[in-house]
Amino acid sequence: MPLTVRQLTDIPYLRTWIHAGWTGADGIITWAHSIEGPCPWEWLSEGDLVMTTGLGIPREAEKQVAYVENLARVGVTGVAIAENMEAPPLTPVMLNAAEEHALPLLFTGYEIPFVEISRAVAASSHEQEHSRLVKAVRIYDQVRAAAAGNAKPGELLARVGEELDCQLWICVNDLGTSMFADTAPLPEAVRDAFLREVREHKGPLPGILRTEVDGDALSIVPVPARRPASLLSVPRKSAEPPPFALLQHAATVGALEVERLCASREELHRLGSETFAALVDVRISPDLAVSQLRAHRLSGMQLTVLAASSDAGLQRSRDLHHALAERDIPNLLLRRNDVLFVLLPADEAVIADVLGMLDDAVQIGLSDRFRGLEKVAGATREARWALESAVGSRARVGRYGAETCLFGPRSLAEARAGVDRVLGPLLSYDAAHGTALLASLQSFLRHNRSWQRAADELYVHKQTLVYRIRRVEELTGRKLNSTGDVAELWIALQVLNVLE
Repeated sequence: MPLTVRQLTDIPYLRTWIHAGWTGADGIITWAHSIEGPCPWEWLSEGDLVMTTGLGIPREAEKQVAYVENLARVGVTGVAIAENMEAPPLTPVMLNAAEEHALPLLFTGYEIPFVEISRAVAASSHEQEHSRLVKAVRIYDQVRAAAAGNAKPGELLARVGEELDCQLWICVNDLGTSMFADTAPLPEAVRDAFLREVREHKGPLPGILRTEVDGDALSIVPVPARRPASLLSVPRKSAEPPPFALLQHAATVGALEVERLCASREELHRLGSETFAALVDVRISPDLAVSQLRAHRLSGMQLTVLAASSDAGLQRSRDLHHALAERDIPNLLLRRNDVLFVLLPADEAVIADVLGMLDDAVQIGLSDRFRGLEKVAGATREARWALESAVGSRARVGRYGAETCLFGPRSLAEARAGVDRVLGPLLSYDAAHGTALLASLQSFLRHNRSWQRAADELYVHKQTLVYRIRRVEELTGRKLNSTGDVAELWIALQVLNVLE
């Protein structure tokens, strides 16, 4: 039989006595936890006994009252405080709160190790712990049965919920939406309460959060998976909330399903990137690509391409495909050099959502809207050009064709015309004679017209580079000792890099 607080204090060798809160002396102790944190109620369950040296007990009277109230709210049976150690003086208002909320405050002799109390509680709770163990085994039996029957995640959660006599959801932390499409709808009041708790904590969630929704107990337990998600539990009518330990088992089951879902998304992301690259490089016919894009839900709609610069880090973009999937946004992603390209529906609300998923310092370029997969390659170049315009004008977002940059062309057509005018003769000469005049010019300007550094990079003699640059000047009609001519050549080279 489990011990009551009163029975615990009757064990002579434990040297533990009730200091305040006698109204809760007959409360049953199901387990004993040694915990020193300032918010122990976020890690404890009904029937738990807190054992503390006093480090987590606040000194201020109001905070001591809140400490008692929060522990009583989650059903903690009592607080055993080590005598003559770290506890501050217990104020009269704290002692009154302990009586009011039937939460015994105990003192344990300095020489008594907390493990002795734990052993006494464990020995008395053997039958109850056996019952919990059976429940845990039954939960994992449901996992085995679901795997054998190829059950969907929602069906598995429903089975586990039946074992625990509650309804369960696995929810995305920052959205409050269900991670799995086949689960029962999440009530709006439950979602609001969940999001409120997530926002209040602003970081990793504690072991368990408890709140009430329309008179029902809502328990929130973090899911140990790669995506920030939580297990939400609401008891069925007239049922008690499941014990914390069993909810942790259910969260582990949920984590397995989340990892399976993430693996599926990774494979879809990889295939999508390959299709996107093939469209950009014109290595696949639009007719063939249509069938592949159906799996990504992008066929038959107006599209746009977004280009994001990685110069600012793109910290949140590594899991962008997961974030897009959790928001039900169809997409294809492609990384090329330092740019992330996203093919997505040409919808302003969708675009705004994607911008919100990227770091604020990341600059964005958007192509024109288009229909037809044969236009993907051109739209990708448009997005890249719009990105360069945003960078040049120091704007967050550049749109193809908009006047976002003070200098340079505003469209791909203007860009091609400018490159042909400045570098056309050079490109033609290289193509006809197999020379490397363009590469020599790029290296020379990149090294701030240093003959030796450019020659070293090109692995040629300095005099050879001098000859090549003289030939560049002849073909382009521009002099490398003229600031204006150098600026024109440099801008043309940058535009050419975008067009390639």
